[in-house]
Amino acid sequence: PGRRIETTGGALQENISPTAQNLGDDPIFSVGGDLAFNWGYTDNGCRIALTEGYLSEEHSNDDNTHGFGNDFYVDPKSGKVWSNSWGHDISNIQDCPWVGGHQCGAVKLQGTDHGTKLQSGPVYGNYAIYVAVYKSTFPKPGTELKIEISDETELGK
Repeated sequence: PGRRIETTGGALQENISPTAQNLGDDPIFSVGGDLAFNWGYTDNGCRIALTEGYLSEEHSNDDNTHGFGNDFYVDPKSGKVWSNSWGHDISNIQDCPWVGGHQCGAVKLQGTDHGTKLQSGPVYGNYAIYVAVYKSTFPKPGTELKIEISDETELGK
């Protein structure tokens, strides 16, 4: 399970506040592409990243896939966390090299939801990601969205 690119064609819509700041290294708005889910590589993992950001090779241990739901010391195939030191909710786009055989402790994060070896950073804003089975049925900007759960067999109709 994992290392899956689940969308095609990039974003259909983006709504960015005219007063938004820090867009240069934002994990969503500074890169484009399709949604990559559960991007595991050696003992690292990232739940959601974008394909035009950096996606580490499966056997690379470079701590450089950044996005939402990250951990630098985990078994990405089983989800087993080996330490409470390196998990973090949102990491910004950056080069995070290993220095002297040590993980990147200076990784730039958003917020306070992170492991003990990482430092808090400013929160850039709120994120919402919506996906649709068909591009033509995706609601237009300004549409009030409702929760709807469909049976898988109905999706092909």
